[in-house]
Amino acid sequence: MAMMFGKGIFITMLAVFVSALVCSCGADKASLTAERGAEVAYDPEKLERDLEGAPEIQALIAIRDDMAALAIARNVTADEIRATALNASLSNGLLGFTEADAQAVANRIDELIESLYDRFPALSEAEARSAPECEVCDLESIASSWEHLSKTLAVGLAEQGRLADEAPAKGKLVCKMTQLVLGMGLCAAKSGANVLFYSICSYGVFCGACDGGVADVICP
Repeated sequence: MAMMFGKGIFITMLAVFVSALVCSCGADKASLTAERGAEVAYDPEKLERDLEGAPEIQALIAIRDDMAALAIARNVTADEIRATALNASLSNGLLGFTEADAQAVANRIDELIESLYDRFPALSEAEARSAPECEVCDLESIASSWEHLSKTLAVGLAEQGRLADEAPAKGKLVCKMTQLVLGMGLCAAKSGANVLFYSICSYGVFCGACDGGVADVICP
């Protein structure tokens, strides 16, 4: 009888332990699921804040400015852009680039875009939700933009090599960062290895996503 009683206690305690273990594992699993859900949840405001300090964006802007400054220094005209835009080799030749030179720049642009998407997976969600279109990516928009930009950029890029974040008597530059990044990604995809096309296209994206500061100076 004593042995049966002791065996009964053991079985009861084992059942309690297993039950507690199952509950604990369930709670841990639920907690982990909740944490993972929080990680992948799309938070557009957080994405905007995260992108503000991304060095890849500054690098993409620097490439944009470098290509534009080179085009200005070489007196590239809108008519030349119209004549060569559909041929990357001829267009890059306006900047004095060999195919290898241009491909190296194009590869760097692609690497920076890919890095942004890798570091900020929410960008893919933002792209899927907004289905952005590149209104400034067609040939005539590019050429017309250059007619304006080649004049407004000439002074700032010639003096500094980079455009200041703020301009005299203008408010602080404020950009919709997600829109800016998605747009630059589209410019990269549309331009292929045509680096001048990328530069002018990305200025168009910048003007659509930003207000104040230098945007008020260079944008139409």
